[in-house]
Amino acid sequence: MTKDLTIPDPGRFDLKSFADLLPRRAPLVGEDPGSFEGFHTGMMQSLLPMTPYEGVIAENLIAIEWELLQHRRMRDAGMRRVMRDRVCEAVVTREEAAHDAEIDEAYDVHEAEGGTEDDWEEPFSFDLDAAQEVGQTLAQNSVSRNTDTFQAACAEIEAMGLDVVDLMSEAYRSYDESVIDHENKLPELERRRREVKRDYDALQRARPIEAVVIEG
Repeated sequence: MTKDLTIPDPGRFDLKSFADLLPRRAPLVGEDPGSFEGFHTGMMQSLLPMTPYEGVIAENLIAIEWELLQHRRMRDAGMRRVMRDRVCEAVVTREEAAHDAEIDEAYDVHEAEGGTEDDWEEPFSFDLDAAQEVGQTLAQNSVSRNTDTFQAACAEIEAMGLDVVDLMSEAYRSYDESVIDHENKLPELERRRREVKRDYDALQRARPIEAVVIEG
């Protein structure tokens, strides 16, 4: 059995790093530009692979960690969609109630002026599209990253009689199929992460005493 513990030199294969053997990852719609590259660099600096095979396993581990983050993001996006829908529905209900109150007031005036139900005509109809537009604006503000916009939206939501904590709780309980798919994927990925990390730790324990970190 060979006792040569020399770390392979990527220069022998016209490579700057064995990481160059791995395909570059193309971005996906919905990811922040450059976010994976920064994540990958930080993880490589933490894992410190020192052999080509360690580099491959490190890449697998990073891919799993990234997928975990993305599934959490997609799950949370689904929950925000549930909350936005609920907020929009509440606004439409509020606008419809305000419309009905105005119509009742107009009818009272009509009646006071001697009018009857037979000659009554509603002066204006409920504008559902306008109400939904108002609701969608508030719904978007309720998930805004701007603190002032977010807080103002929460105050308006509570002014409608909705408790924001109850709203969040309802979103957690109202998982639709797409949200459930992401939620169910997380335990599987966490299991794979533990397995790959166990293999990686075993590789590190078996590495030569002196080694050079492979740049990711």
